Amino acid sequence: MRRKSLFAVLLGLLMAGMVAGSAVATAGTPAGASGPSDPWETWAKQHTVRVLVVEKIQYKNGELIKQVEYTGNDLKAKFGIDRLSKVKIAKMPATELPRLYPKGAKTLASGIPLIRTYYKTTVLTTGDEPYPWWENYPYLPRWTWEKIEYCGRLFCHTYYEKADPVNLVWKGGTKDEVKNVLKDAGWHDWVVASDQYIYDPPQYGGGGWEEGDDLADAYVGFTGRYHVRLWVIYNGKVIGSAHHDTSVPHGVDTFEEGEDKVAGYYSSPWSVCRDCMYLYNKVSGKNDGYATIIGR
Repeated sequence: MRRKSLFAVLLGLLMAGMVAGSAVATAGTPAGASGPSDPWETWAKQHTVRVLVVEKIQYKNGELIKQVEYTGNDLKAKFGIDRLSKVKIAKMPATELPRLYPKGAKTLASGIPLIRTYYKTTVLTTGDEPYPWWENYPYLPRWTWEKIEYCGRLFCHTYYEKADPVNLVWKGGTKDEVKNVLKDAGWHDWVVASDQYIYDPPQYGGGGWEEGDDLADAYVGFTGRYHVRLWVIYNGKVIGSAHHDTSVPHGVDTFEEGEDKVAGYYSSPWSVCRDCMYLYNKVSGKNDGYATIIGR
C-alpha cells in the first residue's frame, strides 16, 4: 500500500510539472505567434534602428509635398550613413487643405511649410540584403517595403523600409483574373498611390525588388478609399496587401477591413478561407496577422 501511495504521489507531481511546463510555454509563445526561434524576428532585430524623423509638408502648384528625413546614430552604426530621405507628392485642390489641416491650412496656402519632428523605431535593409522569406516558413512575403534613399555628393543609394503586412494570398488563377474580379466590381486600375515593393528571388525566377500593382475603389480617394497592391511571386501565387486609406495624404486606418472588403468580391469558382494562414505580421489594432486564402 505504501509503495502504491508513493507511486501515486510521484505520478501526481510529474503530471503537475507537465501541466505547469505547458502553461509556461503557452504563456511565453501564444499559438500562432512568432517565437524566439522565428528567423524573421532575428533578422528584423538586426535591422531595427531608432531614428529622428523630420517631416516637412508644403503646398505648391496644386500639389501637397511631404518630405521626410531620418537621422540618428543607429544609421551610422548599422549602415555607415548619416541620413535617409523620401518624398511623397499628391495632387490636391487648395479647398481640401482646411479639412486636412484645420490649424495649418492658411500657413500651407501661403507657401509656408509645416514641420514636425519625432523619434520612431523602424526596420530598414539594403537592396542586396532582403529577408529570405523563400527559405523560411510560411514561405511567403510577410511585409511590403518602401524605398528610402541616401544621397551623397556623387551618388544615391536605395534602402528599403518595412511598410504594410501581406494579408491576401491567391492559390490558382492569374493576376489578370484576380484583377478582373475587382474591376468588375467597379475598382480602378492605375490609381494614384505611393510605390511599395516585395523582393522576389531571382535565383528562382523572380525579378528581385518588384513594384506592386495598385487597384482601388477610387482613383484618388480624397476622403478615403479601399486599396490593394498585388504581386505575382516566383511560384505563381498572387499575394496582396489590402487596407483602407484615410483621406489625402493617405494613411492606413485598418488593414483588416481592406482584407475583408477584397475577399468579399470572390465567389464561385473561387473559394475563400478567411484568416486561414498566420503570416506573423500583426499590427496592433489594424491587422491580426492572419491572411485570407482565395483558391480556384
